[in-house]
Amino acid sequence: MSQPGGSRSLLAILAAAIILPVLLAAIVFPTPLYDTRELVAWGRHFPLITPVHPPMMVWAGGVVDRLFGPSGTAIVAANQVLMAIGFAYLYAILRLLVERTMAIYLVVLAGTSFYAVFAPLSWALNADILQLTSWPAVIYHFLRARQSDRWLHWGLLGVWAAIAALTKYNAAVLFLAMTIGVVALPSFRRCLARPGLYGAMLIAALLLLPHVVTALKFGSTIAYGERHFTGFGSIGDTARRIGLLAAGYLPMLLPGAVIVAVSSLRRMIVVRLPRFADSSDELKFLVIVNIAMVLVLLGMIVALGLEYIARYGAPFSLLAVPMLAPLLRWNETRREICERQTGWTLVGLYGVLSAAVMIAYLGPASHSGLQEPTADAARLIMSDWRSHYSCGPGYFLGDRQTVYGIGIAAGPEGDSVTVQFIPATRWFDPRKLEDQGAVLVYTLPQVPAHFHAAYPNMAMSDEKRIDVPVLRTHNGKIKEYFYRFVAPKACGK
Repeated sequence: MSQPGGSRSLLAILAAAIILPVLLAAIVFPTPLYDTRELVAWGRHFPLITPVHPPMMVWAGGVVDRLFGPSGTAIVAANQVLMAIGFAYLYAILRLLVERTMAIYLVVLAGTSFYAVFAPLSWALNADILQLTSWPAVIYHFLRARQSDRWLHWGLLGVWAAIAALTKYNAAVLFLAMTIGVVALPSFRRCLARPGLYGAMLIAALLLLPHVVTALKFGSTIAYGERHFTGFGSIGDTARRIGLLAAGYLPMLLPGAVIVAVSSLRRMIVVRLPRFADSSDELKFLVIVNIAMVLVLLGMIVALGLEYIARYGAPFSLLAVPMLAPLLRWNETRREICERQTGWTLVGLYGVLSAAVMIAYLGPASHSGLQEPTADAARLIMSDWRSHYSCGPGYFLGDRQTVYGIGIAAGPEGDSVTVQFIPATRWFDPRKLEDQGAVLVYTLPQVPAHFHAAYPNMAMSDEKRIDVPVLRTHNGKIKEYFYRFVAPKACGK
């Protein structure tokens, strides 16, 4: 395998890995999972804030829904396009640090990680996975702006920084770590005297301003973020959260780390720790940024009781890849063998895993969320509604794991909101609820009581139940839905 051929083969495998979740969604798992349904439902309003988080992911979901409807396959495909952009930025960062074939090799290992291949099925367009696009873009344009002082890079730095902040507030950890890196390195401190840096800050501030004003006015996203900090806890609980911080790096770095370790043992890749003092300023900056991010997260976990979840680690672990890249060197006499064996290993691994998933979930197994028959259930419920009323429903209300799937599948006319989020949903209209009525759809039995407590003067119909076969599986599993009607005042029976 020649040098170009080896790289082309690995890039073809990377492309296949990016497409694989789309194929699995189309063939096996056609239904978006709970978080993705929620962001699609909220994204139909393109709000400046949501009840719990900044709006970038719901905007992304809203765009896909507007173009293709609430298709799980389309949503995963859109996610994969954005992820590919993130990997392109990762490659661009790596090219500032290592030679071309090693940059391609490491991008392929990152792009064929367990997280990159399987997480899109569960968390397509969710904030953590969207940061795989924005965070590398922020780092790359800052490094290039520092080198070239071109306004193009400063401007794109401001745009991507705003996108990162509008995706999730933990972008503040990245920005703080970058600030530490700038202050720590003399060559980077010179950026503080460049107008472009302040132009980037101004662009980011202007793009963020509408959201910031709205968030400060209503406070729902800020309050939700504050609930993740529980204060100093027990030693055991703190240790558990630190363990999750460490575990958050594994899905993005496996199986690549194992492949590199085996390749090193077989003397195909040489692992060598360069002297920090002799490293390039770009590498020093990345090392400082990565270490600073870990220390900031540790401080928030230990001192503030941050409730950390392992999947939060996706963008942090992706930025660890360029920091670790200069540790690796090819044994040039065995590079072609390494590329070829890596390619076959990845093809075999994901070939076996994909076949196992398809055989299992098209046969004896089932996934309660990704194969949930939301569209079929929505058609049955709407048929019942139309047999009683000539307008509405204005809303689908219920519990989180039920209402968004039914609501977005029923069509764009009715909004979907969980009962407990009604007070924090800025676009909820009580008059629309009264005029157009609502469907309460749920699997949790307390939903009707919660609705009655919130709207004691609005009568509900008797409870009804439908049983709908789960999609694609052949194990005969049935999904139960319970629902009630809240009659519309704008039209009668």
